[in-house]
Amino acid sequence: MKAIRERKKLRPSTARPTPMNQDWEAGRRVGYSKGWSYGYHMGRCQRVVRDIPQESGILWDLKIMYVRADGAPYVSLDGGIADGLRKLVREVIVVNPEDNFVRIAEETRPDFVLMLFTLAPSFPVDKVQELRSLGIRTAIWLSDDPYHTDHTIKIVPNYDFIFTLESSCVDLYKSLGCNHVYYLPFGINPDSTMIEHVPTSYRKDICFIGTAFWNRVHFIDEIADYLKDKDIMINGFWWDRLRSYDKLASKIQGYWLDPKETAKHYHASKIVINLHRSIDDESHNSNSRRIPAYSPNPRVIDIAACGTLQLTDVRQELSSLYTPGEELDTFSSPQELVAKIEYYLNHEEERQRIALKGLSRTLQEHTYRGRLHQMLTIMNGESAISKR
Repeated sequence: MKAIRERKKLRPSTARPTPMNQDWEAGRRVGYSKGWSYGYHMGRCQRVVRDIPQESGILWDLKIMYVRADGAPYVSLDGGIADGLRKLVREVIVVNPEDNFVRIAEETRPDFVLMLFTLAPSFPVDKVQELRSLGIRTAIWLSDDPYHTDHTIKIVPNYDFIFTLESSCVDLYKSLGCNHVYYLPFGINPDSTMIEHVPTSYRKDICFIGTAFWNRVHFIDEIADYLKDKDIMINGFWWDRLRSYDKLASKIQGYWLDPKETAKHYHASKIVINLHRSIDDESHNSNSRRIPAYSPNPRVIDIAACGTLQLTDVRQELSSLYTPGEELDTFSSPQELVAKIEYYLNHEEERQRIALKGLSRTLQEHTYRGRLHQMLTIMNGESAISKR
């Protein structure tokens, strides 16, 4: 009798699957597929990072003072620039704008003082003049061109060297009598590249992070009916300006994300949208000369560094940094963006291939160490010491 009972236990169940069991099994398969795809792509991103070693060793026998912008929007820039300098020069002195850095410079005698531009009312132009009177060369890296050129034109003549992330501003500043003006975009800090596991709560099909400038508001309003049914996260200030806000409210986070949290969202998303701001937004810009914007914003590089597919609107000089269709992709209208989102959500291998190529090029060509080496070569000629 015991043997008969055991055989009965081993017989396959003849019970029909219930709808609940079917739903559970379908959910398990979908969850497994998504988890496997995310893990597989993360592993390939990590391999790209591993296989592109970063250069190290001091190249310049220089002492550089760096004056931080020292504000929440500039945290990653400050950190990347300071760390990039430490990997390049003999000594780096980092100070804040409110410090008495003229006295510190007089005591320490740096070869150069580099400042990151900020619109803060207390921007120390008089201190820059004092530095130059001490025979110390000065440089400024402008972070918001061309949107606030009404302010920057009053500042740049006080510096020996001007670096701008907008190529259209080079001739503007030269017309003011500035002899040393150069286009130099920002980069990324490879040590801070976010290629690691993040919780499932961050994972979305689509992500857009940025302030709701009016051109962005109008653009998103046009495709709100499409986005309301998508797995999307929108983050930034002022998105309650949307006419379609009620449709998208559940998908909007109306607060500022620090760079680390931003990178987590980028890395965890299948597609990240990059939509540049307009030069014509008088409510947020101070660009009365209507200086055009040809150069990509820093977010182009930030997104690519996270190993995710970027869909960006077109800037004239985008192809100088990345190859559209190979390392990111572009759109020229709301309708084209929708079409490309649909395409890449249904062509996963192609989406991941482009993202990997964008990550690879970023690590090879768009690091702060590389940018700052360009800067120092310009400011100090070709007198770099031998690389160790």
